Amino acid sequence: MSQLQNRKSIRKRIPIILLHVGLWILYAAVQLAAAAVQTNNLLGLIYTSSCLFLMSASIFYINSEWLLPRTLEKNKTSLWIIGLVGLFAYYLGIRELFLETLYEFVNGTPAPKYAPTVWILNNLWWWFQAVSLSTGYWFARVSIKKEKKISLQREELDRKRNEETRLKQEKLELEVAYLRAQINPHFLFNTLGYFYNKTANSQPDVAEGIAALTNIMRSSLKKRGPDGMVSLEEEIEHIESLISIYFMRFNNNIHVEYTRPDSLHGQRILPHILITLVENAFKHGELHSSAYPLKIKLSLDDSGLYFYINNKKRIGPKEISNGIGMEYVQRQLENTYPNKYSFEIKDTDLFYSLSLYIATTEITLHDQLLYN
Repeated sequence: MSQLQNRKSIRKRIPIILLHVGLWILYAAVQLAAAAVQTNNLLGLIYTSSCLFLMSASIFYINSEWLLPRTLEKNKTSLWIIGLVGLFAYYLGIRELFLETLYEFVNGTPAPKYAPTVWILNNLWWWFQAVSLSTGYWFARVSIKKEKKISLQREELDRKRNEETRLKQEKLELEVAYLRAQINPHFLFNTLGYFYNKTANSQPDVAEGIAALTNIMRSSLKKRGPDGMVSLEEEIEHIESLISIYFMRFNNNIHVEYTRPDSLHGQRILPHILITLVENAFKHGELHSSAYPLKIKLSLDDSGLYFYINNKKRIGPKEISNGIGMEYVQRQLENTYPNKYSFEIKDTDLFYSLSLYIATTEITLHDQLLYN
């Protein structure tokens, strides 16, 4: 397996190697063509240029592939500078060997003599070219690697976020499916229909309560639209049905102040949010005090929906609650309206109140045709 991986790695590097070789040949050819018009010793020019470019290439790759990764990449700038001085000494030694000692042996003529200043500047120029080009090449390569790493990290982060969102949605759908599966809907509605028919004439108030309960239950089992929302009008109808059920349950001996706008402007909302909050208030609130009635207020403006509930806490035995309803509301709000809602609860010894704001969207004509 390792040999196969090595072969694949070599195959991937072949185009890069060929690109480097081609660029060096092109660079050398341009320099050679420019110098050829200034000399009659073409053999000496080719030999000298070949040596210079081979020395420059060796410095280029020593600096970019070995020295920089071990020094500057690890913030060891001083060691890198020492290494550059060493490369300059290496360059002078190699030049002395090939362009001074071996020059006459290869070309049959003595090596050209330069003035000390020209000789120093010439050596510095070729060394500087190799060092600057290799350093720039290394920085560019490191930058590309960092960009690729950041891009991969972003892709991985997006993938994890999408996966978390998908898992949350699946979990919520499973929870809803589990609740739906607890009761056979057909049996439930048939039974409620039977009781409604039996009481419609003899006890119309009971029949009205059964009809209201049937509407609420039918809504909880109803499939949502493609956007996962229901009309606000429908949600309000279920709240009003729940209020009427409690009035009938206590023979109208409860005190509730309920206000809502006449027009709901075609708003849509996540189902079961508002009615869960209202049901929680009825379950735990004191309903029989005229001085402290249960207050339920819904209002709308251009920015969104405002929902307010305030109730005095009931003294004495309370209905058993596992807190799932409020946990469900907060989880659904966070998943459906991230950064587009506020939910505040004030819980004191005597009173309990909550304020909910949701930035809602208005139904378009297309939506009305689709959902009605």
